[in-house]
Amino acid sequence: MTAIELIEYVINNNLINVIIDDLGCHDLKEYSTELRCGLPGHKNKTSISIKKDTLKVKIFQSDGDIIRGNLLTLIMTIKNISFVDANKYLHKLLGLKYKYKKNKSKEEVNKKDPLEIFKKIKRKRNTVNTNDIEIYDNNIIEEYEPVLFVDWVKEDGITEFTRKRFNIGYSHKHKRIVIPIRYWSGEDNDYIGIIGRTTVKNYDLLDIPKYYPLKPYLKTLNLYGLQENYQSIQEANMVVVAESEKSTLKRHSRLDGTVVALGSHSLSEEQIKILIGLNTEIVIAMDQGININHIRSMCENFFGIRHISYIYDKWGLLKDKEAPMDLHDKYYKFLLKHRINYDDKEHKEYLKYLKELENAKK
Repeated sequence: MTAIELIEYVINNNLINVIIDDLGCHDLKEYSTELRCGLPGHKNKTSISIKKDTLKVKIFQSDGDIIRGNLLTLIMTIKNISFVDANKYLHKLLGLKYKYKKNKSKEEVNKKDPLEIFKKIKRKRNTVNTNDIEIYDNNIIEEYEPVLFVDWVKEDGITEFTRKRFNIGYSHKHKRIVIPIRYWSGEDNDYIGIIGRTTVKNYDLLDIPKYYPLKPYLKTLNLYGLQENYQSIQEANMVVVAESEKSTLKRHSRLDGTVVALGSHSLSEEQIKILIGLNTEIVIAMDQGININHIRSMCENFFGIRHISYIYDKWGLLKDKEAPMDLHDKYYKFLLKHRINYDDKEHKEYLKYLKELENAKK
């Protein structure tokens, strides 16, 4: 199960008490909407707050800080383990099978299948689902040099800390920055593809694509950066949805782990499901130039289900095709602070637009 499915399983089967007991928490008390208990080894009997309907967690620390997140965050904090290990721990405790696709060896990755072309044709005829995802291990990035392209450092402020976390590299052969794509619900070394960003100047004049898949994958079944940023998103209770992978990297370099990327300016059904499952506020942050009603159409997928908002530049801070994440930190935070809540008024504006569109066709 994914983390989202695990939390739903715990809620539906009323298993939270079993987990709290196994973690060594003490003095559990149940209230109408929440559970309260104490951290192992601490005297405070109410330092942990767990919402019964969502398993959202607050951990009140002795220094006054509050750790926010969900059940996985609680396990990671108490046991001092990674997100993946917390996932495995829950599976084992609840007697669930931890399903894991075996990574392909380097030989398997490079081996040519004589029937591959026919298999691809067959897959395209079928409805795409998560079973179509191929998982690879670190072997697929071994040929690339683990360095930052200098322009990304000078012009975009992307740090070595972020390069290491996202395994960014460089391909001398392709003259491209290498962006490996981790599977959002997989383990740390589960990759589903690689995007290459050209470093050739005037690439457009030379008819060279800016982004090119070095290892193609189905973008519609994934959210770039979610695997790396899951814990930060839960702690912030907010996920910011951008277009490009670079937006995720820029914000991570500024110690902001709330941004994920679609790889386009539209949402797939699977991406909508993943975002809803995070149970946080969802902030749509498209590039400048995207029509406001297109942004509203994206928000419609979450209206009445999750707290949904969007960033829209009314102050002329962004140039055409710039992303909010391209701005200086203080201007990005300004736009985020003044994001527009997608409420009943916004919903009615969108319905009005649809009606006008329909009348124009008549």
